[in-house]
Amino acid sequence: MIKPQDAEFHFKPDSHWQWVETIALSFHVPGTTVSGIVYVLTRPMLGVCMVDVTIHDRITDLWEEQIYIDNQQHLPCPKSLLDFTLPNGLSITATDPTKRYHVRYEGIDDTAFELDFQTIHAPYDLNDPDMDPLAAARHGPAWDTSWSGHYDVTYRIKGRLKVRGQHYDVDCVDTGDRSWGPRPERDNSSVIWWHASFGESLTAHLFVAHDLAKTNDYGKLVSGYVLEDGQTFGIKECRGTQEYRKAVPMGGTLAIVDVRGKRFAMSYSALNSCYWAPYPSNTYLQSYMRVNCEGRTGYGVQQIGLSRAYLTRNRDAIRARC
Repeated sequence: MIKPQDAEFHFKPDSHWQWVETIALSFHVPGTTVSGIVYVLTRPMLGVCMVDVTIHDRITDLWEEQIYIDNQQHLPCPKSLLDFTLPNGLSITATDPTKRYHVRYEGIDDTAFELDFQTIHAPYDLNDPDMDPLAAARHGPAWDTSWSGHYDVTYRIKGRLKVRGQHYDVDCVDTGDRSWGPRPERDNSSVIWWHASFGESLTAHLFVAHDLAKTNDYGKLVSGYVLEDGQTFGIKECRGTQEYRKAVPMGGTLAIVDVRGKRFAMSYSALNSCYWAPYPSNTYLQSYMRVNCEGRTGYGVQQIGLSRAYLTRNRDAIRARC
């Protein structure tokens, strides 16, 4: 079970030097192809953090062709994750720890935002067997040691965004997460982190293994939930496949079954997508998707986590895709 103190640092004086703690907050502008992410990755044992602010608006192979990027690898680590301001212009305050964040950013090139992230359910602990139906059978954390602690949260997000002088009102439902544990920067496994929301009444979120160099099909389900009318129900079955242009996902289909036995069938297509490298050793294929679920239209983000080692090892197979 996630408690308010889990919004704060978990490291100890004798924690491994590779210990990482992260905050990931996604948002989008309904009716447009614009989506954004704030990603804070701290290495408290080394006293540094990385912060990425990227705003996407198109499908492209190149990260730098998106509308805005501010990625800084060596900022001073905050003393607390509950309330901090960094030299890149980002300020985050956990106004209600694990349940609400207030985020301000003053960037470059006439870009800024002020957003309020308010949870619409209790944080979902993928390592808690009382919450996640797959947790009890695991021996160790869900993915690797970097997810020794991890929770996912769906938010109602409201505020204002300015990108290169263009103003937008933000009022959306999107999902973020928080994790902690030792995180190596070599040869991490390949995975998909995926969610879609259909207003506040329905969200589907899942985390699956994926070997995209060999197959278009989703791999083993690691964790996931259906959030319906304020209650979360763990996902127990998942089948999916998607189409690619090289490694960039263009769309796909997905079927899930939650612990109630309730089934959901979805199809989706990318509104924006590109390679995204929040830290240098790992590439994510970050995509903002429009999703159909049995006549309902929703939106969400898919991230495919791929280490550089995986990409280079499988470069010929990936390059051979249309």
